[in-house]
Amino acid sequence: MVPPEEIGSFAQKIEKNARRLLSLINDIIRLSELDSSNTQLLVEKFDLFEEAQICVENMQIYAEKNDVTITYEGGHQEITANREMINELINNLCANAIRYNKKNGSVKVRVDSSQGHPYISVADTGIGIAKEDQERIFERFYRVDKSRSKQRGGTGLGLSIVKHIVDCHNGTISLRSELGHGTEITILLPAK
Repeated sequence: MVPPEEIGSFAQKIEKNARRLLSLINDIIRLSELDSSNTQLLVEKFDLFEEAQICVENMQIYAEKNDVTITYEGGHQEITANREMINELINNLCANAIRYNKKNGSVKVRVDSSQGHPYISVADTGIGIAKEDQERIFERFYRVDKSRSKQRGGTGLGLSIVKHIVDCHNGTISLRSELGHGTEITILLPAK
């Protein structure tokens, strides 16, 4: 059905769409797991700063591919939480900060405490979020820039997953963003 000279191009498109579909399915399954009220949260004590450091180091190649620099700062903060979920939270925030950044932009991950509560913030120099969209970005499938969403990848579920993880840990999430000037998302976790 396809001329021989176009087979490679079609195969790439099929593979790209198959990967997006698989990513979407995995995110939907993950949200279903988080929604399940009978899931017991397994927690342990660990250092939030070390988790942030690992995430940033793992994201270096992805950041370089997108012409973005990613760094971390702050200090050690021991938390009692589900390590896998917190790792997923940090990865989602960092991936979004890189994905929606500008060329030669930056992402800064900070771990610290405020009034005895540990927090992690991820700030970028990216495209920012308009005021009218800020209340909705944690909704499932909500995309700020629908015209470019397929080009940038993602499923529209990452921040919804982040919100569920924060809720599971009785934390809070706050957003500061200005269109064209970047976004900062801060997750405040309960004291030990």
